[in-house]
Amino acid sequence: MSIQEDLNKIREKESFLEKIKRFIPGYDGYVNRDNARELDARLRNVLALNMEHSKTQLKNAILKLNRNKKLFELSDIDKLEKKLDNIISKLKSASRGYSGAFDVVKVKEDKLFQLYEFDSVLTSLVESVNNGFDDFVKSTEENVDNIMKLIQNLGEILDHFLKKFDERETLLKNLN
Repeated sequence: MSIQEDLNKIREKESFLEKIKRFIPGYDGYVNRDNARELDARLRNVLALNMEHSKTQLKNAILKLNRNKKLFELSDIDKLEKKLDNIISKLKSASRGYSGAFDVVKVKEDKLFQLYEFDSVLTSLVESVNNGFDDFVKSTEENVDNIMKLIQNLGEILDHFLKKFDERETLLKNLN
């Protein structure tokens, strides 16, 4: 679903008074930009919640490894948790592409749509992270070498996600 479809759904749910306000010059664009920012923030919050699932899966895997007395044989498992925490905090606190009514530099509506589409792409990355951690939990019964390979792969996936998210900051800087 595109941002335009989401904005149309929001517009359909507006009250009669809100629809009348859109006839005020400049108000319609202002409301659309504000709604686009809100949709983007909601999308990132959903992504953060999905990443919390991966964090829970990691903790479950750590418990299983501990019970199987394999935890101390594995290094770098704590780095995965730190990377997950970093991603979750970045998703929750990322800039919304905001420009106030009286700001000199205005963020145009089409640029906000670009930002939303970029964040939508992150959805597939979150799914691959979640799948990786689901596989990790299932593999805790395997030998330590296989588990180490999975930890390394998960670390690479998380690094890729962080790199992709940093591209978002570059996109934000170029919005004006």
